Amino acid sequence: MLEKEYKYYEKIASKLAKEHPDKFAVIKDEGVIGIYDSIEQALRETSKEHKLGTFIVQQCKEKKDIVHRYHSRVSFG
Repeated sequence: MLEKEYKYYEKIASKLAKEHPDKFAVIKDEGVIGIYDSIEQALRETSKEHKLGTFIVQQCKEKKDIVHRYHSRVSFG
Protein backbone atom coordinates (compact mmCIF):
# COMPACT_ATOMS: atom_id res chain seq x y z
CA MET A 1 0.00 0.00 0.00
CA LEU A 2 1.31 3.45 -0.99
CA GLU A 3 4.34 1.93 -2.68
CA LYS A 4 3.37 3.54 -6.01
CA GLU A 5 3.28 6.97 -4.35
CA TYR A 6 6.68 6.49 -2.76
CA LYS A 7 8.29 5.31 -6.00
CA TYR A 8 6.87 8.38 -7.74
CA TYR A 9 8.29 10.59 -5.00
CA GLU A 10 11.74 9.04 -5.45
CA LYS A 11 11.58 9.91 -9.18
CA ILE A 12 10.79 13.58 -8.55
CA ALA A 13 12.60 14.17 -5.23
CA SER A 14 15.41 16.27 -6.72
CA LYS A 15 12.98 18.49 -8.62
CA LEU A 16 10.86 19.01 -5.50
CA ALA A 17 13.96 19.78 -3.42
CA LYS A 18 15.01 22.49 -5.87
CA GLU A 19 11.56 24.03 -6.31
CA HIS A 20 10.29 23.65 -2.71
CA PRO A 21 13.26 23.12 -0.36
CA ASP A 22 12.29 21.63 3.01
CA LYS A 23 8.54 21.97 2.32
CA PHE A 24 6.23 18.94 2.53
CA ALA A 25 4.76 17.40 -0.62
CA VAL A 26 1.53 15.43 -0.59
CA ILE A 27 1.52 12.67 -3.20
CA LYS A 28 -1.44 10.59 -4.28
CA ASP A 29 -1.21 8.06 -7.10
CA GLU A 30 1.43 9.59 -9.37
CA GLY A 31 0.84 13.26 -8.71
CA VAL A 32 1.67 16.01 -6.27
CA ILE A 33 -1.61 17.30 -4.86
CA GLY A 34 -0.17 19.89 -2.49
CA ILE A 35 2.91 21.57 -1.03
CA TYR A 36 2.88 22.75 2.60
CA ASP A 37 5.16 24.36 5.20
CA SER A 38 4.72 21.59 7.80
CA ILE A 39 3.71 17.94 7.95
CA GLU A 40 0.85 18.85 10.30
CA GLN A 41 -0.52 21.39 7.83
CA ALA A 42 -0.18 18.91 4.98
CA LEU A 43 -2.11 16.22 6.86
CA ARG A 44 -4.76 18.61 8.16
CA GLU A 45 -5.50 20.23 4.80
CA THR A 46 -5.25 17.11 2.64
CA SER A 47 -7.43 14.99 4.95
CA LYS A 48 -10.30 17.43 4.35
CA GLU A 49 -10.71 15.99 0.84
CA HIS A 50 -8.74 12.73 0.85
CA LYS A 51 -9.02 9.78 3.21
CA LEU A 52 -6.01 9.16 5.46
CA GLY A 53 -4.03 6.19 4.20
CA THR A 54 -4.57 7.10 0.53
CA PHE A 55 -1.66 9.53 0.19
CA ILE A 56 1.86 10.12 1.50
CA VAL A 57 3.55 13.23 2.86
CA GLN A 58 7.28 13.57 2.19
CA GLN A 59 9.67 16.38 2.93
CA CYS A 60 11.19 17.87 -0.22
CA LYS A 61 14.80 16.68 0.02
CA GLU A 62 17.44 15.57 -2.44
CA LYS A 63 17.20 11.88 -3.29
CA LYS A 64 20.43 11.11 -1.39
CA ASP A 65 18.80 12.50 1.79
CA ILE A 66 15.56 10.51 1.55
CA VAL A 67 14.54 8.55 4.61
CA HIS A 68 12.21 5.66 3.82
CA ARG A 69 8.97 6.21 5.72
CA TYR A 70 5.46 5.07 5.10
CA HIS A 71 2.66 6.86 6.92
CA SER A 72 -0.81 5.43 6.76
CA ARG A 73 -3.84 6.34 8.78
CA VAL A 74 -1.94 8.79 10.96
CA SER A 75 -3.76 11.70 12.52
CA PHE A 76 -2.63 14.65 14.60
CA GLY A 77 -5.02 16.32 17.04
